[in-house]
Amino acid sequence: MNNRERRVICCLLASAGLGLVAFGGQASAAAGVTISPFPGALTAMPRTQISFLGASAGALHSISVVGSSSGRHAGRLRAYSSAVGVSFLPSKPFAPGEHVVVHARLSGARGRSSSLSSSFTVAQPAAVPLTEFPTTPGTAADVQSFQSEPGLRPPVVTVHQAAGAASAPGYVFAAPFIGPGQYGPMIFDNAGRLVWFHAVPAGEDGADFQAQSFHGENVLTWWQGHTLQLGYGLGEDVIADANYKTVAVVRAGNGLQADEHEFNVTPQGSAYVLAYSPVVADLSSAGGPGNGVAVEGVIQKIDIHTGLVMWEWHSLGNVAVSESYSKLPTTATAPYDYFHINSLTSDSHGNLLISARNTWALYDISARTGRVMWRLGGKKSTYALGPNVAFAYQHNALWLPGGQISLFDDEGAPTVRAPSRGEIVKLDSKHKSATLVSQLVRAPGPLITGSQGNVQPLPGGGWMVGWGGLPNFTEFNAQGQVIYDAQLPRGEFSYRVYRQPWNGQPITPPAISARRVGPTTTVYASWNGATGVASWQLLTGPSASQLTAVSTTPRTGFETTIPSPTAAFVQVHALSPSGRVLATSKAVAPTVG
Repeated sequence: MNNRERRVICCLLASAGLGLVAFGGQASAAAGVTISPFPGALTAMPRTQISFLGASAGALHSISVVGSSSGRHAGRLRAYSSAVGVSFLPSKPFAPGEHVVVHARLSGARGRSSSLSSSFTVAQPAAVPLTEFPTTPGTAADVQSFQSEPGLRPPVVTVHQAAGAASAPGYVFAAPFIGPGQYGPMIFDNAGRLVWFHAVPAGEDGADFQAQSFHGENVLTWWQGHTLQLGYGLGEDVIADANYKTVAVVRAGNGLQADEHEFNVTPQGSAYVLAYSPVVADLSSAGGPGNGVAVEGVIQKIDIHTGLVMWEWHSLGNVAVSESYSKLPTTATAPYDYFHINSLTSDSHGNLLISARNTWALYDISARTGRVMWRLGGKKSTYALGPNVAFAYQHNALWLPGGQISLFDDEGAPTVRAPSRGEIVKLDSKHKSATLVSQLVRAPGPLITGSQGNVQPLPGGGWMVGWGGLPNFTEFNAQGQVIYDAQLPRGEFSYRVYRQPWNGQPITPPAISARRVGPTTTVYASWNGATGVASWQLLTGPSASQLTAVSTTPRTGFETTIPSPTAAFVQVHALSPSGRVLATSKAVAPTVG
């Protein structure tokens, strides 16, 4: 559609009292209402909903959604639970490649109404290989095993430098995959002893495991699904409470699947998720074909209770493929992962700071318009980079107090400037300059990783660094000195590693196993996820209903070994530090031999 045609349509709509249509990224909209797909979006999904964030269902009327090929679309409105707003759910999908025009009226105070109007283009989705990464099996010594929980086989944690008094409080959170053992979210203490492990279904991976707040309660969150060799995930995000019960499963909308790189829960009950979308795109500005396949980055804000998409942003149309440092594929039909979004965080105004690995840049995005307000790094940096600020293939950009940003600077692959490091940068918004405040390099033995990684600020000024595509993780103090260093088995990945406080109380009973060899009986007790157990009380007796307490043994790690007198049945109580019974296992008869 050329400019003359656009002006003619605008005039016709204006004469009909419908207001101005959005073309080229401009729209007429009532104050406080944000429409997604954003006006001028080039790659909306065929199954997209139309999101009116800030407009209540009772105030929105006269909705018109017309595709240039598919015609007028009927649909229904559904309201969000976490914010004022509604989504229009079309009753049929849009046609790939078509142009869609949206109009609505918004009733206001004193009987006044205003027009809402927008337009966007529907993408032509492209098929890509769904090949997953090969795994590294390792050896039996790389995998933990437990008598009381034989179904759990998480990888071993090896500590190289023990944590001391300077370490921040809390457990270590990781989500191992690719290497030996089972995959999934895993909590362990400073000594590498397991606290909680959840094995994801066979063939799937877990990622971005951490503690967050949901409706004022402390919860665990993680992604699980399939990780493709293209470097992104197809799956869903999970929220579990302090009893380890799943309270919500959050999925991407509009025909996309959630990616593993970020899952941020908001205090209002919504969540930001990322997705990767392979679409037909013009790659000529990067030296590729005019009809190639680009893998773009997508951000969605999801209303957790309803699953509706409240807000959506696409990289294509906002960041050109020519900004990428990634090499073009050797065949015209192969996907070009030009952007590779891998982190997201919001500021006090609701604007979003994101990281794109393959453009070597961070972007600040307006929540109101979806436009890129500034870039840090890459080929079009808004800020002049001071000495040693430049980064490559970075991850996990976070806002810090005082206008500072932390990030994990991978520097590979391929290697650009070894080693990998944590980086803290100060932004001078007035003079548009960026200065290196400090950096975190593992010493001795600096590392270089080709993917993933994170830098987590800790209480007291320290930092936890996960080295991503390597099995290592390291804690630094405020002066940048290593105060804790450990790793998973060789070949294992954990996309991020966190240190966080956590209190867990499983709803499942403690697990127990008992074995008698000759005159000796040994009891094994564990309680997957319990953080309040100080000791185990052993009960024995001639039957399951006739048991007497005979001893108390301090808890030692995930599974405690308890010597027992010979008895027909045994049982254990999990005791708190004060001796209160927290839970009781079932009574079991020891196996013989």
